[in-house]
Amino acid sequence: MKLTKIAEVLSGEIKGENSIDITGIARIEDAGKGDITYISHPKYEKWLNKTDASCIIVPRNSNLSTTKTLLFVDEPTLAIIKLADILYKRAPPAAGISPLAEVSPQAAIDETASVGAFCVICSGCRVGRGAVLFPQVYLGERSQIGEDCLIYPGVVIRENVRINDRVVLHPGCVIGADGFGYIVKAGKRVKIPHLGGVVVGDNVEIGANSTIDRATLGDTIIGRGTKIDNLVHIAHNVVIGEDSVIVAQVGIAGSTEIGRNVIIAGQAGISDHLTIGNEVKIGAQSGVTKSVEDGVEISGYPAREHKRSKKAYALLMRLPEIYERLKRIEKKLLG
Repeated sequence: MKLTKIAEVLSGEIKGENSIDITGIARIEDAGKGDITYISHPKYEKWLNKTDASCIIVPRNSNLSTTKTLLFVDEPTLAIIKLADILYKRAPPAAGISPLAEVSPQAAIDETASVGAFCVICSGCRVGRGAVLFPQVYLGERSQIGEDCLIYPGVVIRENVRINDRVVLHPGCVIGADGFGYIVKAGKRVKIPHLGGVVVGDNVEIGANSTIDRATLGDTIIGRGTKIDNLVHIAHNVVIGEDSVIVAQVGIAGSTEIGRNVIIAGQAGISDHLTIGNEVKIGAQSGVTKSVEDGVEISGYPAREHKRSKKAYALLMRLPEIYERLKRIEKKLLG
């Protein structure tokens, strides 16, 4: 793709050679002839005159001294995302149902959808326009997949699950497994039936091997635009608001409600029946045991306001010093 065309698409300005052919995108450290790369942070400027890239995308207000060809844009990272979608766009699999798939006669598959080999689609299911089910996807009874979804290999979608439009489910996701609920009777654990479902909103993306359990009654709900990383567990009857971000290895216990635009960092754990407000940020490895109001940043275990948590940790690091001082004081006082 000609650099002049890239500049047009990205609303950028070229400084240097205009007639370059761009064949790929690479890290600034690894880029070679024909590659385009970018600088989004000052720490990468040291590579400016070392890289073999044919062009470097930089912020529009940059004042960089180099003989390299530069492309000035408003936001380099967004520019690379847009360019990657053009240069590396993959053609979707052909529409139709593989002869190796098992599809119930009572399922409704849009003629533009693609169903790969060894998929199993049960009675009462619906698959929407342009949806792609890669091989070995299981779709349980009465479940629905909306338009333009990408369901990667090995995904299990149990019965009574609704996946809305433009959802991406990465390999190994399990949506709609039974919740983890038992009561004790006569010293034995008795399983609570989980009769509800799961609703996944538009534009949600769920990472590999993440699990979202079905509700006991009603639905477990993942709000529109939410992004969930790999190896996340979301329990029965949890409700997650729109545009939230949940990083790897987070666990959210049953019936907790998460607000809009919440960020939950890796390995955080959230107890059951809590309410987490809108715009909350939860630090990595936090243990959340109480509800949180809107807009609060928390961390630690038990999780508390982030500034208090940092202060407590700083004091904890001083405990050996404080202990030694206390021993010296005791020795003086007691002789």
